[in-house]
Amino acid sequence: MKHRYRATQRVAYVVVPALLAAGGVLADTQETELAPITVSAHGGLAVPYDQTGVSVEVVDLQQMKQEGIYTVSEALTTLPGVYVLPGGGANQKGNTSQIVIRGMSADGYTTTMIDGMRLGSNGGDTIITSNVLGRTDIFSLGNLEVLKGSQGAMFGGGAVGGVVFMETPEGEGDPSLTLFNEVGSNNAYTGNVATQGRVDNLAWFLSMGYSRTDNDVQTADGRRSHHRNAFESEIWNEALRLDYHADKDNQLTLTYRREDSEYGYDSMDPMWPTYNNYRFRSNLLTAKWQTKISEQWRSYVMAGFYTFDAKLADGYLQDMRNMQLEWRNNYQWCKHQSTTTAISWNRNDYDCLSGGTTDNQYKNLENVLGFAAEHSITPTEQWDNTLAARLDHSNIHDALVSIRAASTYRFNEEKTRVYGSLGTGYRAPSSFQRSNSEFVSPYGKYTGNPQLDCEKSISADIGIEHALTDNHLLSLTLFWEQRSNAIGTVWDNTTQSSRYVNMPGHWTILGTEIALRGTLEPHWNTGYSVSWTYVQPKTSDDRQIPSSVRQVWQADLHTSPVEGLTTGIGVSAAVGRSHYNTTPYSKLDNYYNLRLYAQYQVNEHLTLHMAIENLTNQKYVTEGHYADPNSSFISAGTTLHAGCTITF
Repeated sequence: MKHRYRATQRVAYVVVPALLAAGGVLADTQETELAPITVSAHGGLAVPYDQTGVSVEVVDLQQMKQEGIYTVSEALTTLPGVYVLPGGGANQKGNTSQIVIRGMSADGYTTTMIDGMRLGSNGGDTIITSNVLGRTDIFSLGNLEVLKGSQGAMFGGGAVGGVVFMETPEGEGDPSLTLFNEVGSNNAYTGNVATQGRVDNLAWFLSMGYSRTDNDVQTADGRRSHHRNAFESEIWNEALRLDYHADKDNQLTLTYRREDSEYGYDSMDPMWPTYNNYRFRSNLLTAKWQTKISEQWRSYVMAGFYTFDAKLADGYLQDMRNMQLEWRNNYQWCKHQSTTTAISWNRNDYDCLSGGTTDNQYKNLENVLGFAAEHSITPTEQWDNTLAARLDHSNIHDALVSIRAASTYRFNEEKTRVYGSLGTGYRAPSSFQRSNSEFVSPYGKYTGNPQLDCEKSISADIGIEHALTDNHLLSLTLFWEQRSNAIGTVWDNTTQSSRYVNMPGHWTILGTEIALRGTLEPHWNTGYSVSWTYVQPKTSDDRQIPSSVRQVWQADLHTSPVEGLTTGIGVSAAVGRSHYNTTPYSKLDNYYNLRLYAQYQVNEHLTLHMAIENLTNQKYVTEGHYADPNSSFISAGTTLHAGCTITF
């Protein structure tokens, strides 16, 4: 496929964010044959973006850095159809960030994957996903994608609302070293050192980072915490990737990622005063061997090990160990047909201790054996179709089947593309939720239920992309999703605890995504993007789904008036927000956030950058209180960040 593009423009015809992330700088308008922009929407195997009917967004990591956005959760807020509750609702850097994709509530319905390793359990795990999104920086990533809708057919349980797919980048080019430093309001600091390169058959990438902030949390009635370290965050992280190219057909990849973090949390609730110093530690180790067995047959074997430890309060500890083995094959039968198969084994061992006693301890051990297959058919050069199915067998639930079908068609000299998909997914209850055991957490007493069934979902979408000109792309997507057998809790007077049950009825979500992006002036390298997402997230009794939002606006405009200088303005807004419960105070106020940013490249070694967040000093609610609106947390107001990047 031929594409037209301009120097460093943000979008050209299809997803140029991935091209920019690769660091290409091109001059003048010209027509050329480009390597296809690939996505991982098909289980980790790269597929050209315009040949998949699956709804997937690729984050332009280079543009995010230019805008002063350095965390995954902040970057995801720039995507159509994606809403993030930063800080777990507290809107503070360093705390958890819960993702809502197309109105699907944040409570564990998104699967998070890094370097091919699924981090949570087969039933989804809120604390894993929210911690990863809130604390992972983009300096250590080469790829960040969001798959929308039910994606169980290729990614297994937990992918009810979507998948966040991340990868550590492969080193390339001559050896280089980059130093990043930035300071800001609320005693904030972000630092990162990264080196990468390739010598002969060996490539490496190493990133080490540290960030901290005091944050500035206050309640709606003006109260602040009296604890010295309340809402203070510190994060240390490292990411390493080594690639050995034995020859052009065989490659060994090793990755290691580690994170240590602390966060001070104060409820600031006069009726329930709590202060806890949260501590988190995670380690991820993966190994993958890719080989080209023949001209038609490609295969890879992957092994991964992930650990996650958390201390949420005195005597309240969480510990998780994940192991994953996977063998994936792709066979090209002919020019128009190919098949991908996968066999995987996931072992999730989760322990939790409450009150510092073994009486309040439970284990969640799950083993899942999965079999997946996807067949691709391309009847013509412009029409691509895929059909996928997956069978998962677990020790805590019966065998479950997930399916996905997708199709895309390009016409009008490939300036227009229509696409659509249909998929199913599920979220399994944990072994504790399906037991008769009781568990006491800092937030109450819970009782399991052996009769629990798996939550199930089905989603469908249809969309169109059209290149208005070579430099302007318009897209429109309509989507629908429904979830049944939702696992919730009801109060049990007999046990004086909250008992897990499958809630009656269903959640139904209807919505629209509209996005326009492109470039305005090639000489000033002016680019823009704007998107609007409208969602109707309803329960079967006509209430708004908890932790959802009805409308989200995103816009950005950046330009380079002089060589080396890039300035821009961005805005985000949310309308019709709901909190995690259904009390009268669950509705949150509307808000908008205006930001300015600038970057100036002094020379090839030094770049200066700055950003102003919440320029109009909006004081909107970020975490509603379950009973008292005056105790709700509000935003920190205007903040300023500035620093420099040095490259050798």
